Amino acid sequence: MRLKETRPGFWGEFGKCAVAFCLSVVIALGALLIACFAPQGRINENLLESSYGLYLEGQYPVIGDRKTNSLLDNATDTTILRATGGMNRHYLGSVLTNPLYMYSNVELEKEEDYPVKCLELYSVGEPSDGEFLYVRYWMGFRAILRWLLVFFDYYQIKRYAGALFFALFALVLCDLAKRVDGKTAFAFAVSIILVRPQVIVGSLQFLPCFLIAFLAMLAVPILTDRPRWDGVFFLEIGILTMYFDCYTTPLVAVGVPLVYLAVLRARQGKTVSLRWMLRCFLIWLAGYALMWLAKLTLTSLLTSADGLADGLAAFCRRVGIEKSEGYEQYYSLSLAFENLRSVIFSDPEGKVVYLLGAGLTALSVWVCALRRKLRLSAFAAHLYLLFAAALPFLWFCCTAQPIAIHYWYQYRSIALTHWAVGAYVTQTFWQGERTSLLQE
Repeated sequence: MRLKETRPGFWGEFGKCAVAFCLSVVIALGALLIACFAPQGRINENLLESSYGLYLEGQYPVIGDRKTNSLLDNATDTTILRATGGMNRHYLGSVLTNPLYMYSNVELEKEEDYPVKCLELYSVGEPSDGEFLYVRYWMGFRAILRWLLVFFDYYQIKRYAGALFFALFALVLCDLAKRVDGKTAFAFAVSIILVRPQVIVGSLQFLPCFLIAFLAMLAVPILTDRPRWDGVFFLEIGILTMYFDCYTTPLVAVGVPLVYLAVLRARQGKTVSLRWMLRCFLIWLAGYALMWLAKLTLTSLLTSADGLADGLAAFCRRVGIEKSEGYEQYYSLSLAFENLRSVIFSDPEGKVVYLLGAGLTALSVWVCALRRKLRLSAFAAHLYLLFAAALPFLWFCCTAQPIAIHYWYQYRSIALTHWAVGAYVTQTFWQGERTSLLQE
């Protein structure tokens, strides 16, 4: 029997979202304040231990096949550690101003070692002679990372964060195979494999959006029969994405569970449409943007830093309303997509292998469709999934400048395209089989 779907009125849903948002901001700020009181001595010891390894590796080490898309971002991870160490009970305003303490007249073997040297000097208690306030991000990871640094150093934390990544990934695959089918689970596995999970787990910077996506997918079955909570669910994903991520692959956090929810509801015979998918995405975007504005506003109201001016100026530079001096060449859509191609394919040989694999997959799908005599209605039934597949490219077009610069990790939003296309194929064949059974 088809379940009755009910949706709340606009004001009912708006009210729930408003309450959820306000509570989230309070909890987010509270978690950071509580983390300020973690034992600073133990944290400094582990920061100092971490700095030794960062000196050895450098700021952008390359692993695996030594291609650009195998770069680790130790530079940002060093910033993460500096911001985490600098947030403490001696200056509670640091939860909003995100100070990076700086030192002048330091001796360096390599110029790129300067951020690590700052981390080292801070961890041994050397008084700084300057600071940079990185106010535009929440840096919510500090609420967790400070407690982890009480017990572990940076490399140990990466070890366990990587184990968590693959454990959640395995749980999601089991859930997909159980609730949908093995083919859909395989399609999701391929979508993650193609963006180099072995590199993702090598950097704290790359992890948050994928961890949020996996956790959201595990929560999706609870939501399947509760359409009244769609708005709050995707709003919270947007809030969490802004809170933990320093702008890497935010579309992964929303798009991956959104596709899964669409597949589950379709399999249960419920109506899923492009309008519904667009609505969920826009609610996520609202949560993402409002959480950012809340951070900037709180910073301006409660500290001496002008968070709103800093954040909005950075946004204007990123989207090209104003162009950063010295970076004019990066405001190029053609350069952004040229760089994206270079990391998606890795090299000319990789491009051949990728296109050959895609071609053989498309051919096998076509042959199977002919053998099963699928009707056009089967192909048209789940076109909304192709909207999700197109989202990364729309995002790339709107954010050409940061893509052109940080393409070597931001390209991983393409995982959503692979996942949505794979889900569309498996749903199309399921729709064909379902139609045949109904006709019989």
